[in-house]
Amino acid sequence: MAWSENMDTLLTNQAGLDAFRTFLKSEFSEENVEFWLACEDFKKTESAEKIASKARMIYSEFIEADAPK
Repeated sequence: MAWSENMDTLLTNQAGLDAFRTFLKSEFSEENVEFWLACEDFKKTESAEKIASKARMIYSEFIEADAPK
């Protein structure tokens, strides 16, 4: 099984996701999985209004200069 398949399995399993988040917190990088989860949620969005809203949230939370994450 490839590394990316293992990560997909880990991140789609709640217990695996919780364990990975705990690890990331210990490494002071929890925002990485939060960004990934926000992007995965964005990919599933069908409403144009919600797409725009979620894109703005992702940008302001993770990408823009001085973003909190």
